[in-house]
Amino acid sequence: MALALLLFAPTLFANTIQFSSPENPNVVVALKDLESLPQTTYITELPWLETPAEFDGVKLSTLLQHTFGNIPQHVEVRALNDYHSDLSREDILRYQPIVAYKQNHNYIKIRNKGPYWLIYSMSEHPELDNAQYHSQMVWQINRISAKEDQ
Repeated sequence: MALALLLFAPTLFANTIQFSSPENPNVVVALKDLESLPQTTYITELPWLETPAEFDGVKLSTLLQHTFGNIPQHVEVRALNDYHSDLSREDILRYQPIVAYKQNHNYIKIRNKGPYWLIYSMSEHPELDNAQYHSQMVWQINRISAKEDQ
C-alpha cells in the first residue's frame, strides 16, 4: 500500500501549488482553483522556445491577493526539483507575470515545463530579456511562499 502511494504521489501533487506565509502556512491551490480566477493570456517569445507561444494563466498578483489577501514584499517561487527564484512585489506589480497552465491551448505537461510555469510577457516588456528575469521564470512550480523583508 505504501509503495502504491509513493508511486502515485508525484501525480497526486503535481497539479497543485502549495502556498505558505507566516499567517497561512499551508494553503493548497489546485488547477480548478486557478481556472476559477480571472484569466490572462500572453503571446510571447521565450528563450527556450523557437517561436512565440500563447500562454493562459492567472496573474501572480491576482493569485497572491486571492491566497494571502495581499501581495507580499518578496515571494519565492519553487519548482518540483527545488530550483527557486525570488521575485519582488515591485516587479510583480510592474510586469504582471502569470502562472501559466496552458501553452498554445493545451495544458502544460510536466515534461514540457508544466503543469505551472511563471511567464513574463517578454513581447510586452523586451527589457526583461536578460538572465535576471529568465531565471525568475520558474517552471514545474509546486510552491509559492511569502518571504520576510530582505
